[in-house]
Amino acid sequence: MRADTSPSSAAPRVVVIGAGPRGIGIIERLAARRPKGPGILHLVDPHPDGGRVWRQDQSSLLWMNSRCGDVTVLPDESVRTTGPLTAGPTLYAWASRIAPRWCTDPALLAEAGLLTPHSYASRRLCGAYLSWCLRTSLDALSSGWTVLTHAVRARHVRERSDGALDVHLEGGRRLVADRVVLALGNLDGAPSPEQRVLRTFADHSGGRYVPPSYTADLDLSGIPARDPLLVRGLGLAFLDLLILLTEGRGGVFRRDASGTLAYEPSGREPTFVVASRRGLPPRARPAVPPLTPARTAPVLLTDEEIRGAAERLTSGGEAGRRAAQGELWQAVVREMAWAHYEELFTRDPRAGHMGWEAFAAVLRATPVGGPAWSVLARHITDPADRFVEPGLAPPVLPVMPSADRLTTWMRQHLHAAARRADDPRRTTDGAAQQAMVRAVETIIGVLLREGSAADTEARRLVATLAGLARRAAAGAPALRIEQLAALAGCGLVRFAGGDPAVATDPTTGTFVLRTRTLPGEEFRAARLVDAWLPDSDAVADASGLLRRMAGDGLVRMTTPATPAHGAKLATCQKTFHVLDRHGTRDDRLVALGDHAASGALGSLSRPHTNAAFFRQNDEVVDWLCAPVEARTGAPTTNVPWGADQG
Repeated sequence: MRADTSPSSAAPRVVVIGAGPRGIGIIERLAARRPKGPGILHLVDPHPDGGRVWRQDQSSLLWMNSRCGDVTVLPDESVRTTGPLTAGPTLYAWASRIAPRWCTDPALLAEAGLLTPHSYASRRLCGAYLSWCLRTSLDALSSGWTVLTHAVRARHVRERSDGALDVHLEGGRRLVADRVVLALGNLDGAPSPEQRVLRTFADHSGGRYVPPSYTADLDLSGIPARDPLLVRGLGLAFLDLLILLTEGRGGVFRRDASGTLAYEPSGREPTFVVASRRGLPPRARPAVPPLTPARTAPVLLTDEEIRGAAERLTSGGEAGRRAAQGELWQAVVREMAWAHYEELFTRDPRAGHMGWEAFAAVLRATPVGGPAWSVLARHITDPADRFVEPGLAPPVLPVMPSADRLTTWMRQHLHAAARRADDPRRTTDGAAQQAMVRAVETIIGVLLREGSAADTEARRLVATLAGLARRAAAGAPALRIEQLAALAGCGLVRFAGGDPAVATDPTTGTFVLRTRTLPGEEFRAARLVDAWLPDSDAVADASGLLRRMAGDGLVRMTTPATPAHGAKLATCQKTFHVLDRHGTRDDRLVALGDHAASGALGSLSRPHTNAAFFRQNDEVVDWLCAPVEARTGAPTTNVPWGADQG
């Protein structure tokens, strides 16, 4: 095994593991500092031009779930950083201005030329954008720096006797590092006991079982035409699977004279029977953006309010905990109501019996859920314009009398959702959803900064709120919802409901699907797909990197906050440093993302919102730009590299 060392022991050696949006964002912030003196940067990722999710060798039918005008990995003038601010283009601005002279792929160029700010770009095009962002950032890095890219996985990180770290790569190469950034992105889950049983049954019966995975990674050639296909999962991974096995096999979506979307089969499609935990698809993202500008912070919710609730959450006894959880949820609802009504009055100043200023004053003083809250809504003239408080728990399907009745109901639901998403009078939905995400991110940020999230109850609340924000942020394009309705309309998709359970029947060699929604029915097929992403569990990650590090004591894992949330790397909530088996902060290692106990809710950010993504990246680069010191539990000093050289 050979080790790569830096040209000089005084030159910092940095390894960034992960070349997705988070890794690129950190490198961009590092390049903006233009650190003095020599250094060496290793970037480790099997897909080093933007990461696996956004790689360019995937179908152009796989879309992003955010409009391209709402996506950026580069900061803008709204971002408050300690380092120099170098603003960069959004995905849409890049596609319209830079891609024509940078892209060489004709298909990507054609797609870029058709985009509007409200379009949903392909993940391939986003991958090209990320590649440009990375290369531009590396070009801006000081000429004294050596940059080496390794298109392989990191297998292990170990401590050296001299206090540095060894990063072991696939193939036997070993990198020596003073600082390591774990920017891993989504993890690959190991198969659960149930999944192993299902796979064994399929192997023995001649059928097929596809476990949770990334749709672009799947070989779908073994799913034959016209045969029934059982699917568990109705979310974004399912919609990707659906489109690859329909339009991807030659089918065509067309609008009839009335504007209704219909599907013309190619004859190569399977027939889908689909169920999920809730039995409902993702919400349709509003097609028309709000008129009110995006905000960088909540309107009513303050950090002091959050800190007060956090104190009661962690030390107020059972009654105090319940009260604090209720207060924080009510604070989220108030932010949503404010955004809803502000958007409503912006669109129609005569929407209520009083003007916006007077209405806002009453709204500001009205507690959520009380009698006055209900009275407030009556000031809005049209009942359809009144804010409807969402539930903290997601909705679920009721019991249905038959599969045909369920599919009819679902088609009506899908058409109504798509119409509402396209309705310019319903821009209040988008405004309220943005406010929810903004409020939840703020609450989680304060809980993490204050250290409250180390408490078990607080961690459960963080997990619940994070899930809520993800559901709000992860809606599907309205066209995808229309396409699902069209496929149900021509008989290619049947809905089976919620809470699915799968059994196996060796006598027929089939999987048997039953649900809570249709207790009297069962569905059979020789093939089953679990269409969701693998659980983000640092212990069960199939790569084994984090598990090996934990085995050596270099890191430790948190206990899952809920059964639905996997273990994470334990990290310092304020600085993202990894904690070792003794709970001591390691000043050589940071971790951000879904595999870690701290970090932003997402990676690709919304522009003009001072997103936490950029502030966190800047915090990490403050640490990267500190002198290399021996491992201690004390905070590092923010001294730029090369400062000791005068």
